[in-house]
Amino acid sequence: MATGRLHLPLLDFAAAQHRDHQQEIEPPAMAALALTLTLNRSQSIEDQIASKLNQPLAFSAEELRQQARWIRDILDPQVAREGHDALHSDEILTLDELLRKLASSDISLEDIRYSRIHLAIRDIAGRATRWPKKLVDRSDVLKYAWIARYGPLKATGLPLYESGGRLNGICRPEDLSKEKLLVKWLKSPAAKLSPAVARRVGDLGFTPGDWWINPLFAHRAGIIDSGNSEGGIVSDNSGAYAVVLTGSDEVSGPTPEIFQYRARDRDPGRYRLTAGTPESRHPVRILRSHTLRSFWKPRAGLRYDGLHKVTGWSLVKEAKSNETVVVITFQRLASEGSMDSVLCRPWSDEVEDYTEYKRLRRQCREKLNETSKPSFRISGDGTIDMREDEAVYLPKPSLAKVAGEL
Repeated sequence: MATGRLHLPLLDFAAAQHRDHQQEIEPPAMAALALTLTLNRSQSIEDQIASKLNQPLAFSAEELRQQARWIRDILDPQVAREGHDALHSDEILTLDELLRKLASSDISLEDIRYSRIHLAIRDIAGRATRWPKKLVDRSDVLKYAWIARYGPLKATGLPLYESGGRLNGICRPEDLSKEKLLVKWLKSPAAKLSPAVARRVGDLGFTPGDWWINPLFAHRAGIIDSGNSEGGIVSDNSGAYAVVLTGSDEVSGPTPEIFQYRARDRDPGRYRLTAGTPESRHPVRILRSHTLRSFWKPRAGLRYDGLHKVTGWSLVKEAKSNETVVVITFQRLASEGSMDSVLCRPWSDEVEDYTEYKRLRRQCREKLNETSKPSFRISGDGTIDMREDEAVYLPKPSLAKVAGEL
């Protein structure tokens, strides 16, 4: 697997702004700027350049989120493994410039909550032994400035169901029934629930690394034909189109690009993957669940890993079960790009969304059990990763009542 450094878009604000400024300044203006810098000896060269070139920049909420992900998911793991010496000089300069701009920008509380940029700043300020002191000091100043303006940011919560949240307009914590949720989605033009939508060849407009809290939401998006948490092959009589890997489905290889898939006995899609017809040679979409036992699984939820082709298959007799299993070898298409960016998903904010989703649903279940007689229902969660989320808890009879009945 490649180990090249990963950069997110919109990161190097300082360099980009400096280049644009240089292109716009004519020679006479450059001379005037040089004279001003020479005369004003009371300021450092760094401060003078910053005051001339680095004007306050308005951030969009999405730009802030990209910056937060860069800090939390790219830089912080680097620093945790190797110390602050692991940071390149350009990364330190870019981050320092970002902190300067954040301090001079008027950022709303809504944008802070949406982007989770305050959590990125907290990570720098709270782990002072990891990061360069200059960056820690700037982060401290910024953190306390936001606290003074908005109050404790930890108390603001995560915008999951409200405006700007991942599940805004899609569902509510009270939607515990999978069946009722599907009926609700049928009334929404944004939902792509017809199996015919997912039973098509190609990526369907999805990008490797796309992520969902669970298979039910991936089904709503149209990349798979059901919200079945057990995974399997998306197929029809014409061919196979996608595979959702869960449990022991994958035989992990040395890289995430090549692996073997244990097809299930009762899944008719295995015949479409192993058929010798031209239709069976089409690439299929591979999705990995966090319930998969694999090095390459996501930390939470369900992730689309790109288009793969079948390069071979064999019949293997399992020693434990004494059953014959079809083992299919997949290879990722080179056109899908590097897996480095895919393996970063889910981002930290996505894992937080997953955790918050589970927490709020658990609260709703507990409240429902306290206020009404529990009834068996199919969970709208669509995952089986946490047994307590999927079980229905029935009240335990008292010992006195049992003795009376006996």
